[in-house]
Amino acid sequence: MLTKPPAKPLAERTLDAEARASQWLADGNAAAEAGCTVKAERCFQKAQFWLDRANLLTNQAERQAPER
Repeated sequence: MLTKPPAKPLAERTLDAEARASQWLADGNAAAEAGCTVKAERCFQKAQFWLDRANLLTNQAERQAPER
């Protein structure tokens, strides 16, 4: 079974994941400074998701990246 290659190159997907993680982290810090702890925690969770994704794409994660 042949699979299509990803629409974006690996380097572009990695940079996108890192940029999204940075933005969510900044949003979480802003929410924490404003006193919105629930919103800040949600932003930090999303930042962690994108950091994990970036690590997975660069083979720095504890588990292996999928073949695609």
